[in-house]
Amino acid sequence: MKKLFNLEDRFFAPLWIRATIVVLLAFWTLVELFAGAQGWAVFFAALAVFSAWRFAVIDYTNEDGGD
Repeated sequence: MKKLFNLEDRFFAPLWIRATIVVLLAFWTLVELFAGAQGWAVFFAALAVFSAWRFAVIDYTNEDGGD
């Protein structure tokens, strides 16, 4: 399960990728809200907040890759 949500991967090291993911999740939250799907909106909002929090606390400057 950890590999499914591995936000520590080097793919996420560039700031623009992390910002894009959070913005897209927030945008999709609004889409679901306007469509009337409150359950999905809560899910995507929680995913956006969780991703933003994890991206903020993970140190991507480590050169060894963590493996």
